Amino acid sequence: MDDSEISELRPCFHSPDPEATRRYGECLARAWRGMDAPGPGGLVVSLRGDLGAGKTVFVKGLARGLGIDESRVSSPTFVLANQYVGREEGLSLHHVDFYRLESPDELESMGFFDLIGPRVLLAVEWGPKFAGELPSDRLELELQPDREGRVLQARAGGPEAARVLAAWSASLAE
Repeated sequence: MDDSEISELRPCFHSPDPEATRRYGECLARAWRGMDAPGPGGLVVSLRGDLGAGKTVFVKGLARGLGIDESRVSSPTFVLANQYVGREEGLSLHHVDFYRLESPDELESMGFFDLIGPRVLLAVEWGPKFAGELPSDRLELELQPDREGRVLQARAGGPEAARVLAAWSASLAE
């Protein structure tokens, strides 16, 4: 997916510290979980950012928002994928890392496409590496350091992701 296919709504959020980054993730998961009719394909969140930008910290917040013990969440860089079952409402968090993958062919052998589904929030670190293999209707989040912490910039790639992004933005404004 190129930038022309992504919605123009691009909210930015400032995160002064890791706990704020966690809270942003928690708020996103709660906004998605609280939607009247979450999309049938679940939610895919593609995460972009340099090493140490806070991608895994953000995913810990997603876990917290789904009622999953965030201390269980770790970077899947070496195992490629971690799956966490939520205690509430049968929701699951699947956490994948594309960093070490060399080609899109490896996605099939690791079972990546089986991780996408209803009631699943799928967080993909280094998602832009194989953006063409991700569902086009996804939320993209870029984490960049700045002088005062980090900036999170979000973009929606389709109507369901736009709905989630609007709900997330509204919940943060409250």
